[in-house]
Amino acid sequence: MKILLTTLNSQYVHSNLAIRYMYTVIANEECETEIREFSINNDLNYIYNEIVRANYDLVCFSCYLWNIEETSTLASDLKKAKPDMKILIGGPETSFDGIEYMRQNDWCDFVISGEGEYPFFRLVQLLTGKRQALDMTEEDELSTIPGLTYRLGGLIYVNEQIDPLDFNSIPFPYSVLEPETDKVVYYESSRGCPFRCSYCMSSIDKTVRALDIQRVERELKYFLFKELQQVKFIDRTFNYDRDRAYRILEYIIRNDNGVTNFHFELCGDLLDDRTIDLLAGARKGLFQMEIGIQSTNPETLRAVNRSENVYPVLYNTGRLVECGTCHTHVDLIAGLPYETMETFERGFDKVYALKADAFQMGFLKVLKGTAIHALADDFGIVYRDHAPYEVVSTAWITSDEMVVLKEIDRMLDTYYNRKGFSHTLDYLTSEMRPFEMFKALAEFYYARGYQNRDRRKDDQYRIMLEFAKELDETGRIPGCDREVLKTLDLDARESMDKINYGRFIRKGWELTI
Repeated sequence: MKILLTTLNSQYVHSNLAIRYMYTVIANEECETEIREFSINNDLNYIYNEIVRANYDLVCFSCYLWNIEETSTLASDLKKAKPDMKILIGGPETSFDGIEYMRQNDWCDFVISGEGEYPFFRLVQLLTGKRQALDMTEEDELSTIPGLTYRLGGLIYVNEQIDPLDFNSIPFPYSVLEPETDKVVYYESSRGCPFRCSYCMSSIDKTVRALDIQRVERELKYFLFKELQQVKFIDRTFNYDRDRAYRILEYIIRNDNGVTNFHFELCGDLLDDRTIDLLAGARKGLFQMEIGIQSTNPETLRAVNRSENVYPVLYNTGRLVECGTCHTHVDLIAGLPYETMETFERGFDKVYALKADAFQMGFLKVLKGTAIHALADDFGIVYRDHAPYEVVSTAWITSDEMVVLKEIDRMLDTYYNRKGFSHTLDYLTSEMRPFEMFKALAEFYYARGYQNRDRRKDDQYRIMLEFAKELDETGRIPGCDREVLKTLDLDARESMDKINYGRFIRKGWELTI
């Protein structure tokens, strides 16, 4: 039997951990198994051709928000080309409505809901002829595989899930597969989340199951030995147990190879002095820390089951940024209940003031299986019908206002997250509140149609200077063009390569060199 484990990643540098787990659990079975990862940026015809000509018996797709639409289109075409090919779908995007997904997609043979290692192992055993009992029919056997939705005799059957396995019983996904050195390597030391954020899929798994700390250290030692570029922990709240998190961070610092970067998602509330002091002594570049602030409005935080007191998060995150050793990423979510433009604006200014290395404005995704999905009508949340089910409007923010936030988000990413404008932004946000400034920049940018194509870095410098001239001419910031010209010169010197800086000068700007 020839099996393909595959997915469409959002970018080439990403890798899929789930299919590596699946590969590992069937490594000793009598089948030929391949892993092939594609990207949503690949042409679907190319992917189609690659899969069809390989003549697989079973093709297994790992599905997420960013790839479900393309995967469904691709799988439908594959079934037409190879009617005898079995197609299995798994992952978060199909875990909560497997039967409905199969009703809508008659090409789909199997859906695995929830954690897939054990159900997939059992299914492969069945399909390769290894029945648990010789007197059981295929139909009997399929009915015993937990979490499996399947099609048989024109009918769809749904099996109940069982409690998740002891996480320590799941083999290390890189025990039989080499990690790819040119991609981000994903790793998890725990599954589940102790928190109940109503918009998050992780809140559905109400227990935290952690690997033994000794095992984590052995596996980290392997990554360090391989000198990988980046290992990204996908633990939903890495520091849910402060002592455990401290020990892992301390182990990484003690065994730092000078090359590998480790990424974690932290709960800002749970950061303590001991951990911050430890991180302050780490090599710069060793750690990336992502902290989801999401909102600073107490009423909003209460509605989504988060702590109403945001100040410990802001304070601890600010201290982490001040350490200067960790690349720090912070998030806000637009479209949450009770969040108005006014409250979001205030939250934006508070979070911007932290001066994190990256500041992302996310937009609420109304995910199947989450509490916010069940309460969407109560909150007046309108969202798109197709993945990623992003918010369109709420009872507190109109669709027009949401578009304004989208435009501000693009400016934040272009001028703040991509770097190269630090002196200029510091000047402008000392003259205008951060949200006000980015909103004005977005209005300027879109009024002139600059959003219609991708632009080089030197174009963005030119656009910023034009924006400064308008602020001066309209009297919003008198003399702004002269001050921005100076700061852009500093930014260009610090942030642009020699070729781009030369192009910057040749534009004829009167820079002080």
